[in-house]
Amino acid sequence: MSGLKLSQQTLFAANNTPVLALPELSFLPQQCWAILGPNGAGKSTLLRHISGIDSEQGAANVCAEWHGQPLPSWNSRRWAQQRSVLPQHHGLMAALSVAAIVQMAAYPWGGSHPRLAHCLDDIVQTWDITQLLERRWPTLSGGEQQRVMLARSALQLALAEPSEPRLWLLDEPLAALDWPHQQTVFHACAQMTASGATVLASVHDMNAPFAFATHALVMGQGEVLWAGEVSADGYVAALEAAFALRLTRLSHPEYAHGWLVPLKP
Repeated sequence: MSGLKLSQQTLFAANNTPVLALPELSFLPQQCWAILGPNGAGKSTLLRHISGIDSEQGAANVCAEWHGQPLPSWNSRRWAQQRSVLPQHHGLMAALSVAAIVQMAAYPWGGSHPRLAHCLDDIVQTWDITQLLERRWPTLSGGEQQRVMLARSALQLALAEPSEPRLWLLDEPLAALDWPHQQTVFHACAQMTASGATVLASVHDMNAPFAFATHALVMGQGEVLWAGEVSADGYVAALEAAFALRLTRLSHPEYAHGWLVPLKP
């Protein structure tokens, strides 16, 4: 299982300023990675780099491999059929209907797919957007917009062939969601991982990874502080270093991992 592999490298901003130093990293199929760190630590930069958004038009990323091949550029149709991205900022200005937005997931297949109708029904139910389908994008609340984009992103991978490698990149998928819909995200990530996909999701809640992730990547300002299984002891120590705080773990009979709580300075 080769999955996604990043070589040791430094990522630069548009003005050629170094913004993120990466060690060698491997993200395998059936792994769900939670990416954590303070604001400006480089979480979105990492996800954009992996997705291919920042690569030169038509150029492969030679510092990363996807199942043994150089990571394709953003505009590769084949790559789009295996990789789906939820950006932190949606940037959609057009007054499109929710139905039209969600069905954009079929764009990598030319706008149509033999399983589109069937998969669409399941996705609409999963993300609780049945009552939104005829609504226009600008009329939606922030949480509703987030669910619509999550649905579009999930549908794109649902249309992929199960035998193909799949990668789901989520930049702050919990933003603007209430607790029940956050649970939908956790469940969807777990299902996607169980189906053989690789999932990377940036989150701000340090307890959220216990609910859905197998692994965590903890980032400081422009560097990776720790990478490993969520259940490993190093996770908590890395969070304390990243956020410059002390944590304690509260126990509860229904939560084997406990609950992380910051202590007073």
